[in-house]
Amino acid sequence: MADYLLFASAFFASAIAPGADTLLILTRALSNKKLAIATAAGITTGKVLMVSLAYFGLAALLQSNGELLLALKILGASFLIYKAVRLWFAERVQPRDRKGSEFFAALAIGFSNPQPLAFYLAIMPVVIGTTQLPLLILIVVVGFSLVSALYILLAGRLSSWLAIGTNFQQVNRVLAIAFLVLAVIVLTR
Repeated sequence: MADYLLFASAFFASAIAPGADTLLILTRALSNKKLAIATAAGITTGKVLMVSLAYFGLAALLQSNGELLLALKILGASFLIYKAVRLWFAERVQPRDRKGSEFFAALAIGFSNPQPLAFYLAIMPVVIGTTQLPLLILIVVVGFSLVSALYILLAGRLSSWLAIGTNFQQVNRVLAIAFLVLAVIVLTR
């Protein structure tokens, strides 16, 4: 039981810290809550895949296969750069409801982000002998769902302030810069 508590505490602390995944959810929630939910579901699915791979040792294979890891990093960074450019030039329009494509784009980010990979590689050796994968997956799903809900609620509080056009543009430009910084971090780690 202590190892589940350790995993849950470490995961929640890691998940709540602002990063590519939470920033993507916040960005989506500012304009369309349904897209934010699809984004959160995609990222959560990526996290479930990552914890499953780490549990079975395949994350170590990714870590040792430089070309495959580099390809995943480039994929994730490319998506972040694409989002940054779109945010920088965005006008205040209601986005189309593309939940399916948003889910898969978020899945790619959730799966290609090297920070969760490093986290799972670090924590798995500590908990793997005394835990079961289904319970670890449950911790990931519930934990990240709570974190996602928190970010979506935060976006709801900000949405009326963002109704003012100049505020919207300024926030988009700050978020675009943040996405570019995150893309550089993804590529350099």
